[in-house]
Amino acid sequence: MGQLLGIGLVTTLAVSQKKLQKCGVTIEECVEQMKQRFYFEPALYELSLDEDYYNWTLKTDILESQLVPFLESLYPMLYKHTHDFEETLKVLRKQTTTQQFLELADSKDIEEFQLDEYGESDYIYFNTPFKQSLSISYTSILLSHEGKIGMEVYGRQFAFFQYCIQKAFADFSLAKALRVYISG
Repeated sequence: MGQLLGIGLVTTLAVSQKKLQKCGVTIEECVEQMKQRFYFEPALYELSLDEDYYNWTLKTDILESQLVPFLESLYPMLYKHTHDFEETLKVLRKQTTTQQFLELADSKDIEEFQLDEYGESDYIYFNTPFKQSLSISYTSILLSHEGKIGMEVYGRQFAFFQYCIQKAFADFSLAKALRVYISG
C-alpha cells in the first residue's frame, strides 16, 4: 500500500527512560524540546512512568468533551463531500466514553477514525556530544490520510502544518493533540 500523509489525534506518547539518561537530558528538558519542536501541549496529557518509559496519555475529560464537536468542525474542512464523514459523526455521537472511542478506533471499521500503528516516530536531537537523539513513539487515531508520499527528510513542513491546524481550531484545546505525519 505504501506510505500515506496522515493527520492523527495523538492518544499516547512514550519516551525511553534509558535513552533519556544516555542523552544526559532530564524529562523537563525533553518536554521543553517537544513543546518547541512539535508544539506538544503537556497539559492535555497525564504523565506516568513504568519500568522503561515515560508515558503520556490524553486526558479522558478532554477527549470526551471535545472529540465530537472538534470533528464536526474539522471534517468538513478535510473532506469535500459530507457523505465522506457524516456516518462517522453519527457513530461517534453515540459514544460517550474514552473507552468506547478507543474501542471504535481499534476496530478499524471506520476509515476516518481508526487506530494507526504505522505512524512514524519523531526524533529530538540534543545539543550534546555526538548530537544524541531520542525517539518519541506515538499511538494516534487516524482522522485523515491520502496519497502516496515518499520523503527522505521531513519534519519542518509537517510541524508547520500542525501549527496551522492548531491555530485554525484554536477554540478546541484538543487540536493541540493533532499530528501531521507519514503512516504506513
